[in-house]
Amino acid sequence: MDWARLYQHLRCAWRQTGGNVSVIAAIAAVPVVMAVTGVIEITDMSSARAQLQEAADAGALAGAGQLAVATVGSTQISQTAVTVAQQSVETSGSGGKTTTPVFSATVDMHAGSVTVTGTAEHKALIGFMNFGDQDLTVTATAENVQRVPLCILQTAKSGGIKVEGTARIRATGCALHANADIKVASGALIQAEAAQAVGTVSGPVEPAGRSGALPIDDPFAAMDLGSKKLCNLIEGNILPIQLGSGTMSLPPGLHCLPITVIGNGTLFLQPGDHYFLAPLIMTDNSTLRGDDVSLIFGIGNAFNFAKNATVRLSARKSGPNAGFLIATSRDNVGTFSIASGNVSELLGTIYIPNAHLVVDTPGNVAQNSAWSVIVAKTLTLRQNPVLTINSNYTGSGVPVPEGVGPSKSAPKLSS
Repeated sequence: MDWARLYQHLRCAWRQTGGNVSVIAAIAAVPVVMAVTGVIEITDMSSARAQLQEAADAGALAGAGQLAVATVGSTQISQTAVTVAQQSVETSGSGGKTTTPVFSATVDMHAGSVTVTGTAEHKALIGFMNFGDQDLTVTATAENVQRVPLCILQTAKSGGIKVEGTARIRATGCALHANADIKVASGALIQAEAAQAVGTVSGPVEPAGRSGALPIDDPFAAMDLGSKKLCNLIEGNILPIQLGSGTMSLPPGLHCLPITVIGNGTLFLQPGDHYFLAPLIMTDNSTLRGDDVSLIFGIGNAFNFAKNATVRLSARKSGPNAGFLIATSRDNVGTFSIASGNVSELLGTIYIPNAHLVVDTPGNVAQNSAWSVIVAKTLTLRQNPVLTINSNYTGSGVPVPEGVGPSKSAPKLSS
């Protein structure tokens, strides 16, 4: 609106008519024009506020989404919330002369909630309409309301989770996440509370999996896995062990040379931390038992549970490795193989972040475990095994490490 021209028009009309009806009409138009422009200002400001609120909502939901199946750092969650909010407002635009919005996020890990605050300055469309100049502030809080424990985490950006042949993963009470892809053959199946992948989810998954998920960082990246341990004549078991019959009780500590159990031999692992700096091979009709144990494998070493070997293991109940059953040093990029159908109990967390886990057997695996968690670079099932991931976390006596298991949930806006 050019108010100078309106003023000149009024003066001209006054001179020409001496204050006749034209002047009265012109003057009467002023409040009408002001009312119309006021409505425009209010509408534009309301639109800007609504767009700002939608962006904050999107950011809060995205941040809380990272709490859905695992505990990640609050810094990462905050960054995700702010980034999504900014992208949302860039897509939708902003009203009038609104300045670029600024977003911040706070994370309450205890409550499982993310709050996003958005601010912007809205300038009046028409200079004299001062009420159009407003500082806009909105907030949105999203929280987790449906607990979904994380029980399988594939860590690498490639490789993914592969379920081939007629293999099955049964994890009906917890969630699977792949930082790459989840690929299920047409005759295979994944049954889980939730299945999601940063890449794509293909093949039979019940209920349907979700592609394009946000990545989940290694929840145990700061954990000391004893990768610097070296064998010596005083501390370690320095003789190779080959057991073909009878029972051997192995104390915790360093195991420097290969251990192979064949025939009907039974190897009993005494409670404590067992550091394997050589391979552990169970084959034929051998048996491996151990309660309150952790098996930690150094670089280049792994286990191989083959043929008809029976394996029943439960993880540490206390100490720095509480909840961990099998782990590797971070420089271990080997392959851990379960090729026996008698591996019935793996109670605890299998943490091999840079190594591969291959289940290649026609039998059931881990079905008698109260709970199991797998964190591996890749996970592959071949032939027709049934890998059962139970989620009976209470009452087992083995604590679930923070970062997996029943920690967080699915997001919902709460305010």
